[in-house]
Amino acid sequence: MFRFIEKSFLKITQILGLLFATIVLVVAVIVSYNKIDVKADDKIDTPVVKFADYQKLIRNQKAKISKNLDNNQRFDKTFNAYIDDIVSALSGLSDNVIDKTDLKQKVKISSKVKLSQYPQSVSVAYVKSLAKLTNQVAIVDVKVNMDELVNWHDQSFFQQIKEKDKRNFLQVGPLRIEKSAYSAMWEVLAIFMLLVIMLAVLRIEQNTRK
Repeated sequence: MFRFIEKSFLKITQILGLLFATIVLVVAVIVSYNKIDVKADDKIDTPVVKFADYQKLIRNQKAKISKNLDNNQRFDKTFNAYIDDIVSALSGLSDNVIDKTDLKQKVKISSKVKLSQYPQSVSVAYVKSLAKLTNQVAIVDVKVNMDELVNWHDQSFFQQIKEKDKRNFLQVGPLRIEKSAYSAMWEVLAIFMLLVIMLAVLRIEQNTRK
């Protein structure tokens, strides 16, 4: 029984080896033909460089720069508008609650320092959230510790940002795992082919000795 399985396995190995060798031979012939064909053709097409292509490149660069400027201007306008809302709400509070000296400058600098590592979308979301909170405080008109309130807001806001980033990562994770699985599968197949070839060589050596 074992000998029958061994013979069948070796026969399949021989067929696979022959098929693989045939594919390699065909690829080698095609590559060789292409190289010969390239060497035989000494004619070289003259490169064509058009001024219109350069003009198109410059136009695209200007359009990109203009778009970036527009985006930055739009961001600055929105960001500063929310800063004004925050300052307006804080200005209506009692002097005992908050120090109003250079209030706008303090709020703007403090916000930008906190958001320096975040994209513009997060920056806008932050000042929007803080503006909403300060307006709620102004409407309720209660005595609060603003430093503690802002710290609580920041912790809550950035914690939610981290959780959102984590959820996005978990959604992308399965795709990366799937790609890794395909890569591992091909590596296993390559190892299997090497083992098959090694077994075939050993079998040939045994037959030669007999």
